[in-house]
Amino acid sequence: MTHSKEGKSGSSTVTLYSFSEKGLGNWAVEDDTVMGGQSSSQLKITDDNHAYFSGGVSLENNGGFCSIHQIVEDNPYKIGSNFEAFALILKGDGKAYNYRVRTPNGRHSYAFTFPTKGDGKWETITIAFSAMEATYRGESVDAPNYAGENILEMQLLIGNDKEETFEVVIESIQVI
Repeated sequence: MTHSKEGKSGSSTVTLYSFSEKGLGNWAVEDDTVMGGQSSSQLKITDDNHAYFSGGVSLENNGGFCSIHQIVEDNPYKIGSNFEAFALILKGDGKAYNYRVRTPNGRHSYAFTFPTKGDGKWETITIAFSAMEATYRGESVDAPNYAGENILEMQLLIGNDKEETFEVVIESIQVI
């Protein structure tokens, strides 16, 4: 599947990570169990080479989230100044997800929560850099919104303050 779109200054789309090309790589599950919660999720590659992230969010023991993340501190993603948004190509389940990135500029992340359609069709979630707010452990931080800095970590999280099962299929993460 090829996606191409013109970014500002006439630049083309750049794929940061394609599950169909690279498999799971060093993407890993990180659930609320790291803080004593009881949520549980799985990440696997489907027969047609997409990431399949599924599980159940539990509120027991102050839990409430499931996530997958990739840390690339030794080889950060370089984000050129000609890009202005992320594009996530996925099939959602009708639930809201949170996409986060962490840069070399502090311990905080930049996050944006988006809904998915849940109609079984591929959708492109476009997240403007300027809409990604600085957060630390889910709480707002007094810092400017994401400005397109290089990326050390990417994370996809579900944590909607309720117990729920979920499943999302991910093709790729791009910048446009």
